[in-house]
Amino acid sequence: MSTTHPLTPFFAPTGVAVVGASARPESVGHALLRNLLFGASDGREVRSEGFAGPVYPVNRKGGELLGEPVVASIGEIDGPLDLVLIAIPGKYVPQVIDECAAVGVRHVIVISAGFAEIGEEGKALQDAMMARARAAGIRIIGPNCLGVIRGSSLNASFGAAAPPAGGIGLLSQSGALITGIISYAHGERFGLSAAVSLGAKADIDDEEIVDFLAGDPETKAIAVYAEAFTEPTKVYESLRNASRIKPVVAIKGGSSAAGAKAASSHTGALAGSSAAYQAAFAQAGVLQANTIGEFMAWSRALAVQPPAKGKRLAIVTNAGGPGVLSADAASRCGLTLATLAPETIAALNEVLPSVWSHNNPVDVIGDATAERYRDALNIIGAADEVDGIVVIMTVQAMTAPRETAQAIIDAHANPAWTKPLTASFIGLAGSEVGGLLDAAGVPEFNVPETAVSAMGALMERGAWLAAQETDVVAPSLPPMDTETIEAALAEARAGGQKNLDLALARKVLAATGLRYNGSGTAADAEEAIGVAEGIGYPVVIKLISPDVIHKSDVGGVVLNVAGPAEVREACAGIRERVEAAHPGARITGFTVEEQVSGTEIIIGMSRDPGFGPLMMVGMGGVFVEVYKDVAFRLVPLTHADALEMIGEIRAQALFDGARKRPVLNRDELAAAIVRIAELVQRYPEIAEVDLNPLVVTTDGLVAIDARVIL
Repeated sequence: MSTTHPLTPFFAPTGVAVVGASARPESVGHALLRNLLFGASDGREVRSEGFAGPVYPVNRKGGELLGEPVVASIGEIDGPLDLVLIAIPGKYVPQVIDECAAVGVRHVIVISAGFAEIGEEGKALQDAMMARARAAGIRIIGPNCLGVIRGSSLNASFGAAAPPAGGIGLLSQSGALITGIISYAHGERFGLSAAVSLGAKADIDDEEIVDFLAGDPETKAIAVYAEAFTEPTKVYESLRNASRIKPVVAIKGGSSAAGAKAASSHTGALAGSSAAYQAAFAQAGVLQANTIGEFMAWSRALAVQPPAKGKRLAIVTNAGGPGVLSADAASRCGLTLATLAPETIAALNEVLPSVWSHNNPVDVIGDATAERYRDALNIIGAADEVDGIVVIMTVQAMTAPRETAQAIIDAHANPAWTKPLTASFIGLAGSEVGGLLDAAGVPEFNVPETAVSAMGALMERGAWLAAQETDVVAPSLPPMDTETIEAALAEARAGGQKNLDLALARKVLAATGLRYNGSGTAADAEEAIGVAEGIGYPVVIKLISPDVIHKSDVGGVVLNVAGPAEVREACAGIRERVEAAHPGARITGFTVEEQVSGTEIIIGMSRDPGFGPLMMVGMGGVFVEVYKDVAFRLVPLTHADALEMIGEIRAQALFDGARKRPVLNRDELAAAIVRIAELVQRYPEIAEVDLNPLVVTTDGLVAIDARVIL
């Protein structure tokens, strides 16, 4: 580990003091001291298992604690000291910060609570603490945190146990989650390189810990539990930089739709806190887990196995049922079962019984020996048509679990083996047999679906890395007509329009280079007839009103208007319905549009309070908020980002010509997404945008409706 990183003393101090060390076994100060000295609070008193450097208990009462002399203050310490843990009532903490400054200590972990989390009085105390710390150049983790753990070499926390040493660097806003994962790590036989609880994040924030772990040789994968980032854009940049170096897995807690409740557009209603974080993780190359089980399984696999070069999975099993269930799990994870090549099948025929499955999953039959597993894995591991392997074993009367585990390890140790491998020995949860595999770098899980899910993470990681190496050529776009845009925005402001009327909204978005259907505006039904006859029937009649956001919801859109009489009827009906639904709403006229048919898409933007502009694309039309088949990315975004967004939409078949629909030009749609992103970057007064629907026609994309909100 580099000693030049400014956070290094939090993880590899030369000496540590515990302010608030106590003789009371139930106290936090006692647990901190015991963990530093002995590595854990489980009753052991073996000094060699704790921190190797000097540990100084600090307590005004003096005396001796756990065999160490107690000093009354930090100023009395005579020896190397560069990390101080504080576990005393909050009101005394600023004074201790002054003492640290006086002796040159610049790294402090404030375990104590009673700061901003309790209200204004606590906030004032926290501000006083930070003012003194900043004046002295002191960096603080906390307050109100569990502490910091560095593998098995430093337990500067009050958790009950230290984790086994390993390759996962864990950053968590929840200290309790860290202690739970440590217990889980002991049962599942994996280890941590570091565990950091940030608590209230008065000073050191997520991005600094991510940066440290990204450059830490002991950390092979980073795992982040977040409820909220203090400065989301900074953390996003740190995560994106870290992902280029090593895999990052995240799980988000506390997602809220509160921000969406006040939104006016479809995009705003769909874009809550969860969507913004999901977009940030996807764009940064972070794998976002949905459950704690996924979070840890993916982290375990990514810390010890290489990323896959594709998504073609082979399953090797001695039981048909688990093989079928694993194949189902692979489908849910977006993986494909590899089609075994004739030469692979021929080679397997030489080493397997004649009744083997002759297909993938490769069922090596219930009486499989360790040698049969080894032979099958050697063949499949060399098969070009396979990108990753999940191996499953169920215990039969003739099964030799230990020997089979060793055979898997031997096959995996082949220098020619470059593919990721995960395993599941069903029924042997927590056994030493599974421990053999984990110790050899083959993550073993209790159930095969978890092994498949972990393999999916390895394949997603490989796909993301490959995408970073692929040059995506973006189509050239004409310059935006900024003069027209600025004139339209000025007209809206002058007229007091927060929600631009349809004519102005279309003018703004058309000036970005988007193509609209033929249209015109009319003050009344007679003018609308003239416009319709100029366009050609059938047409669509739409309400123009600065007071109505969703025209369809109030009957403000009439389709398939085929002649003058129908135009009069449509205009009269719109007036009647709007007056009933929104008494007093201003009706300034009607838009008459060419009727266009095809697959409907939405492009939108809303502004997240933390991350800023958030772009959306998905299946459009009036049911966009019902189906919610949408994807998000942060602004700025690239053409490649936009293509990834389009690829996340579930209704892909509709884009590819299903039901004789026109085929989507994905580059054209991606270019439109990028152009709207450029618009909202240039004009920050635009709060929300909806381009819905944007219709896929045989002649390309045609915009139909628009909403721009300032």
